[in-house]
Amino acid sequence: MSTLLNLFCDFAVAGQLVDDAFIVGGTVRDLLLDRHIKDADIVVKGDAEKIGRSFADTIGATFVLLDRDFGIARIARQNEFIDICTMHGSAILDDLANRDLTINSMAIPLSKVESGHSKARREELKESIIDPFSGRHDLKYKIIRMVSEENLVNDPLRLLRIYRFAAELNFGIELHTASVVSEHASLISRPAVERITEELRHIVLTASSYSTIKQMEKDGLLFYLFPELTELAPDTWQQTRQAYDYVEHILKNIPLYFSGRSDTVREYLADESRTFCLKLSILFQNSITAEKVVSRLKLSRREREFVRMMDANNNVITALGNNLKPAITGILREFGDDIYALLIYILSIGRVCQLSEGTFITQAEEIVAIYHDEFIPRRSKLPFIDGNDLMSEFGLSPSPFFKDILSAIELLALEGRIASRAEALLEAGRMVRKKDIGG
Repeated sequence: MSTLLNLFCDFAVAGQLVDDAFIVGGTVRDLLLDRHIKDADIVVKGDAEKIGRSFADTIGATFVLLDRDFGIARIARQNEFIDICTMHGSAILDDLANRDLTINSMAIPLSKVESGHSKARREELKESIIDPFSGRHDLKYKIIRMVSEENLVNDPLRLLRIYRFAAELNFGIELHTASVVSEHASLISRPAVERITEELRHIVLTASSYSTIKQMEKDGLLFYLFPELTELAPDTWQQTRQAYDYVEHILKNIPLYFSGRSDTVREYLADESRTFCLKLSILFQNSITAEKVVSRLKLSRREREFVRMMDANNNVITALGNNLKPAITGILREFGDDIYALLIYILSIGRVCQLSEGTFITQAEEIVAIYHDEFIPRRSKLPFIDGNDLMSEFGLSPSPFFKDILSAIELLALEGRIASRAEALLEAGRMVRKKDIGG
């Protein structure tokens, strides 16, 4: 158990709270799955905000009120946190009956944790689990099952959470639960969009979310989430699904497509927002549709620009023709490290197999080679000159011409046509004289 949880156990004992406090939800689920337990969800019979503030003050931790209406507080300390929630109902069974899924509707009395502290064996804790809806059974047999239809209707975000947990745990959704989702799928428009986006992130960021997307489509939820997809012709939607499947195939097999550069590409994709937006851009390849969707989901400005960049440039590589280096340099100058995502995007929508015969695989390999072996080393030496040099060497005054000269010098350097400050000044002088003559 985490240090922070043990500290709360001590606090609960001292404050005579331990008999009315329970570890619930994901913490119990992770215990049964034999996962490391770092963070914890705790239900208390009392004022969670008051208890949380007092605990945070006692140990010098950070207090955050997550939800005043539902009584949820977070206490964070040294990269750990616990969430404390006010019990719903008069007893723990009432609280568990109000939860979404059977695998999330289990609890452990905090007194059981306190009695053994960090020395308590996990098996002993498992024996103390309160499990009124057979969550242990469903966890064992990898089943996602609702607690009740009423709970889903009362909080329609739970319709989406069904697929989030199915994706994260690689579990199957029980048939009756799926049928209830189908019946009430239209309700998914009710929750706050921020909550929807957060659940979507969990789904899309799983390595094999394609199967979950297909299940959401089958159960009717996907098209209520994204009504824009209903506007696609059946064959276009089929191609889109295939492209989504393909992008996940590539992400799982980076070395096949970026031989010798896979570590760099993986490091780039370690930023989860890039992977999330890359997959979204595959689902919405039309720029107008993509802009509409990412705006509705309230993605960050950076994420919106990423999706816009992918969908607006899906032909930029294939239009290169004979792989002229100046054109490749221009592309690399514009995209930088995002060239990895753009290549993956184009490979996916074209469903280009690594073993396929064709020019694009060769083009992609050449572009990555130029980027690493030529472009990045050259870029690291820039700038050769700046605006101060233009003023001191050529007597120029600041003007838009500054930008034109410096941009042209940078491009020449990135193309390998100049390689020193002296050469940069020589080229700048030629540009100045040419402008003077032209003027």
